[in-house]
Amino acid sequence: MAILPAHLSRSVGGGFDNESVAIPAMCITFFLWCRSLRTASSWPLAAAAGLAYTCMAASWGGYVFVLNMVGVHAGVLLLLGRSQSSLCKAYTLFYVIGTTGAMQVPIIGWTPLKSSEQLGPLAIFAAMQLAQLYRAWASRCSSTQGKDGSQLATVAILGAVAALAVAVLVPSGFFGPLSVRVSALFVEHTRTGNPLVDSVAEHQPGSSDAYWTYLGKVYYVAPAGLPALFLRKGRGVSDSGLFLVCLAGAAYFFSLKMRRLIILTALPAAGLAGVAAGLAFEWVVLSPIQRTLCSPSSLEMRSKAVAAFNTPLVRIARLLLAALLAQVVLPEIKAFYEFCDNKARYSLSHPQIMLKANNGGIIDDYREAYWWLRDNTPEDSRIMAWWDYGYQIAGIAKRTTIADGNTWNHEHIALLGLCLSSPVQDAHTIARHLADYILVWSGGGGKDDVGKSGHMARIANSVYSGHCAESDCDQFGIYPGGKASKMMGSSLIYSLCDRGGALDEKYFKEVYYSRNKRVRIVQVLRVSEESRQWAGDPRNRLCDAPGSWYCPGQYPPLLRQLVDEDLEAETSEAKAYRKAYAKRKQEQEAERPLPNQPGLPGGSFLDSCRGCSLEGKHLQKGVLRCTHCRFPGSPALASSLDLQSCPLPEVDNIRGELQCKPKVNAANIPEGGYRDSCRGCELEQGGTVLQCSHCGAADGRRVTSRFPLSQCPRPGKLDNHNGVLNCVGLLNAAKIPEGPYLHSCQGCHLFDYGKLVTCQLCRKADGRQLQSSFELGLCLPPGKLDNQDGSLICKGGKSPGVQELPEGPYKQTCSECRLEGPRTLKCERCGNLQSQVVSSSYDLSRCSAPAQLHNQDGALTCIGVPSGPRLPAGNYLKSCEGCHLQEGDQLLSCSHCKAPGGLQRVSSYQLDLCPVPGRLENWNGVLNCLGLISDPAVPGGAFRESCQGCRLESSETGQGQVLTCSHCRAADGRQKPSSVALAGCLDPAQMLQNRDGSLICGQ
Repeated sequence: MAILPAHLSRSVGGGFDNESVAIPAMCITFFLWCRSLRTASSWPLAAAAGLAYTCMAASWGGYVFVLNMVGVHAGVLLLLGRSQSSLCKAYTLFYVIGTTGAMQVPIIGWTPLKSSEQLGPLAIFAAMQLAQLYRAWASRCSSTQGKDGSQLATVAILGAVAALAVAVLVPSGFFGPLSVRVSALFVEHTRTGNPLVDSVAEHQPGSSDAYWTYLGKVYYVAPAGLPALFLRKGRGVSDSGLFLVCLAGAAYFFSLKMRRLIILTALPAAGLAGVAAGLAFEWVVLSPIQRTLCSPSSLEMRSKAVAAFNTPLVRIARLLLAALLAQVVLPEIKAFYEFCDNKARYSLSHPQIMLKANNGGIIDDYREAYWWLRDNTPEDSRIMAWWDYGYQIAGIAKRTTIADGNTWNHEHIALLGLCLSSPVQDAHTIARHLADYILVWSGGGGKDDVGKSGHMARIANSVYSGHCAESDCDQFGIYPGGKASKMMGSSLIYSLCDRGGALDEKYFKEVYYSRNKRVRIVQVLRVSEESRQWAGDPRNRLCDAPGSWYCPGQYPPLLRQLVDEDLEAETSEAKAYRKAYAKRKQEQEAERPLPNQPGLPGGSFLDSCRGCSLEGKHLQKGVLRCTHCRFPGSPALASSLDLQSCPLPEVDNIRGELQCKPKVNAANIPEGGYRDSCRGCELEQGGTVLQCSHCGAADGRRVTSRFPLSQCPRPGKLDNHNGVLNCVGLLNAAKIPEGPYLHSCQGCHLFDYGKLVTCQLCRKADGRQLQSSFELGLCLPPGKLDNQDGSLICKGGKSPGVQELPEGPYKQTCSECRLEGPRTLKCERCGNLQSQVVSSSYDLSRCSAPAQLHNQDGALTCIGVPSGPRLPAGNYLKSCEGCHLQEGDQLLSCSHCKAPGGLQRVSSYQLDLCPVPGRLENWNGVLNCLGLISDPAVPGGAFRESCQGCRLESSETGQGQVLTCSHCRAADGRQKPSSVALAGCLDPAQMLQNRDGSLICGQ
């Protein structure tokens, strides 16, 4: 269990989650509970199980699962009549100690006695006490009929009292309903009714791929442990075995409902796999016949069987069978260990806030942003960020956050979502009472906070009604072309993620933007000091006891006036906010679609389109127009359709677009899997071409596709590959070369005495299939054939007579590299720091050993070129290589000076042109002399940023002064002397400029 990825996922070091503490406590609780039932005298160990359960309850909300598992197990044992006396003692001890301890946790309180999901264990506890009372009464009474009647009467009275208590407490509201998190396990993901629960990706249902990812081969071995539990020792399953069965069933059921709960399957999966392996070992190595022939009436048969089983020949056969199994099993065990080790190394141990770029570099924006908060903000600063990052800000930045992963407070997170998804001015009105800084993830590509903002708006709307006109906030989103809706475009989160133009500096001030533009931090201006002081006053915290750590806060009165409709708006700010909020609600309500008009055609569009009307008198000749057609992941779109083009009087909504419902497939079309996802299929051109008007694609689109039937001979059959008709199942000839091309090419055969391989169909990137051939003599080992966009190529090898690619670290982040001529290396795909893929080339004659080629931000660069001795000092040495002194040590020449974009340039500099205190530096790949002192009398101006060694001199004609600079930088980076007369320069400080290395006076 210790190496299963399902367990490792919540037990790795550095996890900012209480589950890392809770999972070991859960395992200890289960072990001690089972151990307390092993013998009649081991029931006191249930007290230790209760203490471990208390630790579990204090660390994670999953304590409800632990309590119910123990309760279910105890109930099953009670129904089976297993060791009733010791069971009652153990469960009573566990329940009393565990529940009492859990109730001391402030967040839990009286929940174990009031919450619906915890009433089952309470009922088991009550049933055990009744059963114990019944047994005690029965032991005192004789077996007469009258006594039996009194026993039954007593039980009936106790049952009536319990029923009366339930009947009184249930209507009074004493017992609470199922929590949202528990009820979410019994409904479809994203349909729980709570947008906060729906927003968590881990709440997706489990799948076979997920089980394989987290359990590996144990996923297939564990089920064999269930029958093995009942076969061991020939006397049925033990009490602990029954617990393992109950735990496995519950963990599998709940993990199917919620992927996150796969962590609960680690314990039962490991246990069942161990039972299966143990039973197999007993049957093979020990004496299985002794353990199966256990009937007392078969002693003679058993003795004969044992004698036969222990003969030398059978013993040798058993040893051979054991050796054979070991030969098969040991490599699988090694592979399983490597699988778990790789998961621990590469999947679970990588930091979640440090990413690896395509070029092999590290993107550390998130951690650096948290460090910036820690080092540059006051310790009492309040940071507003989406709740996903709360633990990270608290743990790394050491700052107070508005919300974190402890999402039990739905209303509080709704206020955070309201602030971030509101217009900038309204959002500032809320933020100034809550926070000093706002942190957003702004990386783009769906991973930034704009991608999560739909959840923010929906969560806000679930508490603050009217924030969105629609319950699912359909008005808040981004259209397919990338344009934001009106509500999204005006929101604070859209502006902070650098999507909506310049930040309004009246309300917020940018104080930090990470180097890769992944994190942005802004300071909230005009923070309400009154609200800040009120929130910081300990007297305004709702502690459950004096000095307790559990102290939920309250919103400052000024903030409550903004958002609490039950309070009267007393301040001008609150009145203005409520007025703006009401106006926004009214405007959004006006944008809601109208109901569909009667007399519309049928079709699926009626379920997802509104505001639909028919223009025209005839149903099949009019134009259908809908103002709002739903598009998953986007606001609703307007769409129209001319019904004259429809073969049937039915219309569908496909990704926000009205489309005719396709006609049924013709009866004479060939067989194939395409018939399940393609419609409107018929034969054309004399039955030689299959044409389908609507083939479903992976993104939901319907695509027209056609396929010549002659290209798909038997046994091939047609299928739909992402909207494109494909032929599948064509057989390849024997002895064709191995290679990745076999995954996407079919009908491959050898021709020309095995020198040429031809594949009848190779799939292109767009899904179409083409014929392709390749001469095997052009692909020498270790190269293998691959399919590149429908064409066979040699990958990983070299062609005869062609020079091998140079070695170097560039190969780790660049691919599809080739030599163009004897001197140029061309790589089509090199990753850069922006996670993009670009092409790059390099002249190999400029990079000789020991230097090697590297990928620098998407550009091939030669690094490691040695430099000569006695070089002049300067920062150029950090970015220039291959430097040597020439011409009597008066000329410095460097063969590789780094330039923007990862390029390298050759540069040289005459040393006598850089006197002390000047120093040589690399400026965009060109050696420059910097640090030269200018005359203090020289006027200021923009030219001084790129000109040095400037002084004022008298003109030779005696008319005014001349400004002379020894080093003015030109556009190509080189420096040259320049001068300009100041006589005609009315305002030198404003008008003097350096234009491409020449001083001028002008605008």
